[in-house]
Amino acid sequence: MFLSCRRIPSCWIISLLLGLTLLLAVPVRAAQKHPKSCVWRVTNAKAPFYLVGSIHALSKKDYPLPAPYEIALKNSRRFLFEFDPSRHVEFEKKFEAAGKYPRGQDIRSKIHPDLLAWLRQNILTVEADQRQGRREHVRGFDSQMGYKPWWIAQHLVGPATYTKSSLSHGLDNYFVDRAGKERKEIAGLESVDEHVAVMGGLSDRDSEFILRDALDEPRNAEKEFSRMHKAWRKGDTDALWAGDTRLRTKAPWIAARFVDNRNTKWVPRIEAELKSGKPTAIVAGALHFSGPNSVIKLLEKRGYKIEQL
Repeated sequence: MFLSCRRIPSCWIISLLLGLTLLLAVPVRAAQKHPKSCVWRVTNAKAPFYLVGSIHALSKKDYPLPAPYEIALKNSRRFLFEFDPSRHVEFEKKFEAAGKYPRGQDIRSKIHPDLLAWLRQNILTVEADQRQGRREHVRGFDSQMGYKPWWIAQHLVGPATYTKSSLSHGLDNYFVDRAGKERKEIAGLESVDEHVAVMGGLSDRDSEFILRDALDEPRNAEKEFSRMHKAWRKGDTDALWAGDTRLRTKAPWIAARFVDNRNTKWVPRIEAELKSGKPTAIVAGALHFSGPNSVIKLLEKRGYKIEQL
């Protein structure tokens, strides 16, 4: 993992966040008894069909979840996540491979010399030596020249924003665990390769931009995440979308790559699930259900009626 001499948060990571008895319908009156959440129901679908906006890091205090999440879990027999979580091991291997340069290449020829100099002066790496009882060794940045800038950015930002505990309690993991225990179907909106390519396919220029963005915009990660978490708890998609404003302003093509373009690709797959007549829940980062090009807006353009629970 990467360790920085100072903790460097960045809102673009957070934005990405910003994942049985069958009840045939949920009465509107019942849905109005609790605050809005990041759960939507397609009201003119053949069978119960839900869109669930996830947040990838939660605490034990967030449980039990608001009623709409449990309703979606209970009423659905099939769950589609951003990629099939049963292929997580394959994803991790391919994702790490995508974060490294091919043999014979490294970051020195890919980024500006001034940025490289800063990394060498400020970044340390911690490596475990398996031959010495997992003893950790601190090394200079040069030991990790083979990693791409976006990978470095993620490993700089991630530790300042999340903990292993908060990730383990994330909504995605909760839904996966419940679906597994209840022997429900699990699938993905993207293949493993497609999911890896979201970050792994970035150009050198865009990869460097993401790293510079992480370094040039020091912020209080805990405060920013708290704001996004509160918006998610309230089902406030306007606030969630506003959290992505800076990236959309500075690099709209990257913001579109992360969210809008994927929404467009997902909708035909989601519509096929809608037409199957099988009770289903789509679980993805809450930002995919926010903004003018959200999955919700795209489905509504195709004639589907959707209500927020």
